[in-house]
Amino acid sequence: MTIRIQGSQFIDQFGRTLLLRGVNLAGSSKIPFQPNGATYIREGFFDHRNVSFVGRPFPLDKADEHFQRLKSWGLTFLRFLVTWEAIEHAGPGIYDDDYIEYIRQVVSKANDYGIQLFIDPHQDVWSRFTGGDGAPGWTLELAGMDLANLQETGAAIVHALYGDPFPRMIWPTNAHKLAAATMFALFFAGNDLAPNTLMHGEPAQEFLQRHYIASIRRLAHALRDLPNVVGFDTMNEPMRGYMGVDDLDDCCG
Repeated sequence: MTIRIQGSQFIDQFGRTLLLRGVNLAGSSKIPFQPNGATYIREGFFDHRNVSFVGRPFPLDKADEHFQRLKSWGLTFLRFLVTWEAIEHAGPGIYDDDYIEYIRQVVSKANDYGIQLFIDPHQDVWSRFTGGDGAPGWTLELAGMDLANLQETGAAIVHALYGDPFPRMIWPTNAHKLAAATMFALFFAGNDLAPNTLMHGEPAQEFLQRHYIASIRRLAHALRDLPNVVGFDTMNEPMRGYMGVDDLDDCCG
């Protein structure tokens, strides 16, 4: 099926307005498969370069079962979650091509069931190490942050460090805490707000954006010939960080 946009509507190759029926797939894609990245596990949490997301959202040998179930429910469209960390966790410019090939196989399998996908580069409050998911841990380290001390200093609330019982729905408060807010400020406005902050000799804003875009572009290149990929999002729920804030005491007490 060919999908095009006409105004605010999706149109098929016959000129019919489409109502896409689908779901997000899947929350599990936010954490590593190996080792188990469940948010409550502290052991190995900081070894963020040596992880694998191959197997998220599910092992390849389970794909038929899941796609058949989705198709039987009448769901033929998926917002398919991936993360920057899954692609570039090992370090700047070091791509996990095993993960990219795995994603290609999952997307190809979805096509066998007539399921179309919109690829969603997902993030929540920047990173797993600031209480959410998305960016690799090394992005924070290059900004001068010690991941092991973010919880203790109040720069982030992280399940693995806070322990249980973890307060329900407290994770979004990380958007206004030092770690995530700083990273979003650097990512979107570092040239203006912190022009002397460099990462490997490059302005932080340009370095972070360049690596983020390159990682998603690498995935897009691998999927370029699959007919059921209808497009890519830019970034899930981007946040402004400290942009527009004159006094941190007014916003982040």
